[in-house]
Amino acid sequence: MENIRPGMRQFAGICLVILAVLCSAGVKAAEPQPVKPEIPQAEDETTAEKKPPEKPLELIPEYGPGGTPYGDYGSTTLGPGPLTGRLAPYGKSAAEDTLLRGWQTHRLGALSVSPYLEYNALYRTNVFQTYSDKKSDFVTTINPGVRFELPVAGTHKLSLGYLGNYFIYSRYSGISHYDQNVNADASFNFNKLSLRVGSTYRNATEEPTLVQTGPIVTQDRSRPYTLITPYFNATYNMADLWRIDANYQFNGLNYANAIDKINNSQGNIFGVTIFYKFWPKTSALVQYIADIRHHPYDQTKDNLVQTPMVGLTWDATAKLSGTVKVGYTITSYYQTNVMGKNFTQGFNPNGLALSIQTLYKLGPFTQVSLVAQRSLQEDSNSRNDAYYNTGLLFTVSHLWHYFNVTTFLSFSYYNNNYIYDNFNPGTTELKRRIDNVTFFGGGVSRPITRWLKLRLDYVYYNRGSNFNSYTTNEHKVLLGVQSSF
Repeated sequence: MENIRPGMRQFAGICLVILAVLCSAGVKAAEPQPVKPEIPQAEDETTAEKKPPEKPLELIPEYGPGGTPYGDYGSTTLGPGPLTGRLAPYGKSAAEDTLLRGWQTHRLGALSVSPYLEYNALYRTNVFQTYSDKKSDFVTTINPGVRFELPVAGTHKLSLGYLGNYFIYSRYSGISHYDQNVNADASFNFNKLSLRVGSTYRNATEEPTLVQTGPIVTQDRSRPYTLITPYFNATYNMADLWRIDANYQFNGLNYANAIDKINNSQGNIFGVTIFYKFWPKTSALVQYIADIRHHPYDQTKDNLVQTPMVGLTWDATAKLSGTVKVGYTITSYYQTNVMGKNFTQGFNPNGLALSIQTLYKLGPFTQVSLVAQRSLQEDSNSRNDAYYNTGLLFTVSHLWHYFNVTTFLSFSYYNNNYIYDNFNPGTTELKRRIDNVTFFGGGVSRPITRWLKLRLDYVYYNRGSNFNSYTTNEHKVLLGVQSSF
């Protein structure tokens, strides 16, 4: 823990300051305001029945059964997947998640409180992720959450959020675990300048898998860890047509057990983006991202990833919104020759970088989203071996407003191509590992009352690999309720 104690102290300090301000504001009673009587408006009887609900269409649930593909929350893996945000295809999307899940808000003076609670019954067909001798189990998942928000001077705000992810297994109770997420966030909006600073802290556990070498199956272990991700964003509008963004994010991953500390990592990610609006809702962009990766217990993996990119972005008010950008990743390892093995021999760590984050509104009740990327990532389950992650996540969502039912279908495919040779645990052969990961899923949700929703989700996961020990597949079915009261 010595490698992230300074970061944890900084995060705790941010939380305490924001919590103190929130509490001091919450105890002050708000002045009673006169209630204005609502004047009923006349409504045409022919259109009253067909009036759509006022709430916006939900594109995808925050996390599906056991996590959306490579989900940051509600998931039991740290594997990277569809990354979004300003620094995509690098960084961590969940770093800037304020953990707002509840849709009912209550006032305590100037303070807004949004509670949330989810209870699910989850069935998994392959708990330990083996390619044979699969073990199934029923899992109870509980996700309590709450978020506090305090407006400051009308245009600024402070927030503090909590979200729990509790996994309680029936047959294999020894792997039950209780993950905790906390976010402290502050945003300030001035005339031409916007600032945002905060940090997310996650204390969680990676579930064990079974390592299969030929006919021999051995038990792996649970891997508790902490992940701290402070972030800073600044946006300055230089003129009506020009805008510049500066972003920073720190990713500090620390495993609790000494045997796992070889996978600890620290990343400093910087990004600068210049936008030029040449159409009313369309802007061109030029971006530079630098990812400085440090591994305290294995400095042979230390490297610098630099990625210049160009692209287009569309305003959120447009029918097609999002960002498309393409670039080139240049990777520099500080130690290029370790024990007579060149990290770049036989495969170039430099290559194409891509990020697509788009949302297309087919109509008032139907949306289609596409998240695609190509980036150089590191495998925290395998001594931070580097690989190119190439793939996409496609989702279509529809609101059947007559029945007040939301449905979604999603498909995801990722190719993970490791950049240098390693030992195949199944054959001890030295070769380069290549994985192909596929997700397919769908779900139905419906509000029962204004504070309660029902959901039913299904997902199929398949990972094929030229290292047979990593080949696996699984079905997950989830039935649950979400509440905000």
